[in-house]
Amino acid sequence: MKKLTKKSSMQDLENVKEGDEIKDDTGKQGEVSNIEILDCKQGKQYYYKLKNDGTILVIK
Repeated sequence: MKKLTKKSSMQDLENVKEGDEIKDDTGKQGEVSNIEILDCKQGKQYYYKLKNDGTILVIK
């Protein structure tokens, strides 16, 4: 299981693939079913859609 936080490196965030088990610092966890990466003025937003109907968002 990979732990993702605001302090995770860009490389760690980019290396997450569909099917990986991830967890955030609030305790939300699950298997990744879809990944969306958005480029914004403030940085990148990483949306990890989980199979159990949850989403983990990390903003870098």
